[in-house]
Amino acid sequence: MKPKHLVPNLFTLANIGFGFFSMLAAAQARYEHAVYLLFGAAICDLLDGKLARWLDASTRFGMELDSLSDAISFGIAPGLLLYLSVLHRYGTVGAAISIAYVLTAVVRLARYNVDTALIGKVTFQGVPTPIAAGYMISFVMVRDVLPAPLIAVGTGLLAVAMVSTLKIPKFRPGGLPFSMLIVGIATFVAFLVRPGALTWHIWSGWNCVMVVLNYVLLAKRGYLGPGATEALEEAA
Repeated sequence: MKPKHLVPNLFTLANIGFGFFSMLAAAQARYEHAVYLLFGAAICDLLDGKLARWLDASTRFGMELDSLSDAISFGIAPGLLLYLSVLHRYGTVGAAISIAYVLTAVVRLARYNVDTALIGKVTFQGVPTPIAAGYMISFVMVRDVLPAPLIAVGTGLLAVAMVSTLKIPKFRPGGLPFSMLIVGIATFVAFLVRPGALTWHIWSGWNCVMVVLNYVLLAKRGYLGPGATEALEEAA
């Protein structure tokens, strides 16, 4: 392994570390602390991919390591955190909802690794696990004001969304500008600092705007509907 490959892989390993310490914090009922640790994992996940591309250090090993880290930090850790903080009160049903989230997160990651569809080169299909985890930890932050049944339903919807074909922007050349993702991160940070209905709706509303604009862009380029295959082959 060349030295340049170590940099993104270290961030990926840091992602796993944040996920593990988040689970420890959740087990000790320090739920807000667990949330912040998962946010740290998300930042590492964002940076490892960017660094791999900037350094031209993308490898199959790095991709597999990244998937494993995401399964831990954005699958198992948020599933455990939400179960311990909210869903445990529903007993077996709460456990079933939590494990459904974990399992669909893992399926989402495995599907992404083997996806050879042309549309996958221009947009994500299904909600990426870091975004789903973001919503999971947002539920934790508002658990005292949001009805628990609504959180349970929201968790189930996230599980479905991850294995759906919902088109989510990739923020790569030719797609939506990366600055829109930065705004999304900023609104999420604002929510973490001041959790509440207003900041949650601002963050979630911005996410909806990005998804709609992604569909508009895909449709404009002919990547949706009849003739999509031909348009994607020309762009490849």
